[in-house]
Amino acid sequence: MLPAFASAANVYVRPGATGANNGADWTNAYTALPSTLVRGNTYYIAAGSYAGRTFSTAASGTSAITIKKATVGDHGTATGWSDAYGTGQAAFTGGLSFSSPYWVLDGQTGGGQAESWSGNFGIKVTEKGDTNAILNFTSGGSNVTVRHVDLIGKGSVSTGGGSYSNDAVAIYGASNVTLSYFHMVGIGRCPFFISPKNLVVEHGWVEKYYGSSAVHSEVASIWAFSGSVGDVTFRYNLFTDIQSTGGLMWDNSSNTSAKLMVYGNVFYKPAGATWGQANGVVGGWTGGGGEQFHNAKVYNNAFINVDQESLSTFPNIASGNEAYNNIFYNSQAPSFSKFSSHNYNYFVNSGGTAGESNGASGSTDPFVNIAGKDFRLKAGTGAGMSLAAPFNTDAAGNTRGADGSFDRGAYEYVNGAITVAAPTNLRAQ
Repeated sequence: MLPAFASAANVYVRPGATGANNGADWTNAYTALPSTLVRGNTYYIAAGSYAGRTFSTAASGTSAITIKKATVGDHGTATGWSDAYGTGQAAFTGGLSFSSPYWVLDGQTGGGQAESWSGNFGIKVTEKGDTNAILNFTSGGSNVTVRHVDLIGKGSVSTGGGSYSNDAVAIYGASNVTLSYFHMVGIGRCPFFISPKNLVVEHGWVEKYYGSSAVHSEVASIWAFSGSVGDVTFRYNLFTDIQSTGGLMWDNSSNTSAKLMVYGNVFYKPAGATWGQANGVVGGWTGGGGEQFHNAKVYNNAFINVDQESLSTFPNIASGNEAYNNIFYNSQAPSFSKFSSHNYNYFVNSGGTAGESNGASGSTDPFVNIAGKDFRLKAGTGAGMSLAAPFNTDAAGNTRGADGSFDRGAYEYVNGAITVAAPTNLRAQ
């Protein structure tokens, strides 16, 4: 269920404000987010430093609380406003936890390829605690949207494993969580340690995280440690690090009808980077703990310089997995042994076409500028498999196949155009 945005007050928060500090305008702004927040209100926060906290205001129907970084273009009242309040980041110095439902945290700017993946984020959250997540969603923290955020971890591997660690996003049973336009770096264990229902992760960059033989990590550890899992979507993201156990690791033994939808992403190993060699980029565990790997839908991704399994062969119990329209460039030849259906993939210096009736191969770099993290196509790839919504739109908002050719890879080539739309500030759909 989506949040309801009730007609209520705008409230203003600015570190250093010296007026009445009642939140009525920028002159009289609160100096920090008040301890009690009101359902339906929008809290505009200026650039400055803020303490980490738990958001726990009790629900009132579906009425949301919105916390929004003020910008020159969107800051509510003009009373007491200075454009200086809209420049710089609202920087939280500790992690944020959501233990009640219906919240929107919106940095308003930053993220996605149009922002070079890592620039201009309105909100930054830094958490260096060894056992503390940067963003934590308990079972009560459902129906939450977070967007335009820079997430900074401790910068080294955590010293302890188990349930709690320096994960970027930890979800303990929450439903309907959306994370959009983000950047993650220095994560002490997993960028995503999650037991969710209906999670969407989009337009983000996972730059760097850590793992060790004592503290296993993966880009996403998805399994039923806090209630059964539901559908999970990773779309339009950039991943430039694979460590420890592997990439997107999926176990839906708790709900074998749940889907892992992986589309429009780029998995890119930069020159000089060292990736861990383990369970692969998209896959799961062997099954020694009862794990199963079902209904992974891997469409229109780009695997670049991947020197390990792009699609894991580890799971012993697997069904319903599909791989269409992906580009494998300068990568280890993929195995599709755990993917019962695959076709229309494009292989460049990545082995043969794996017997695909509509597979294609090439020998030249198809991307605009890999080193510059620009993964648009120089030219069309030849017609891939046409897929229905939501898989028929790329990260730039282009409709795939509009020119008669549904291209392969993360970006659609549109009539010679290689422009990328700036990120839009949309409410969760």
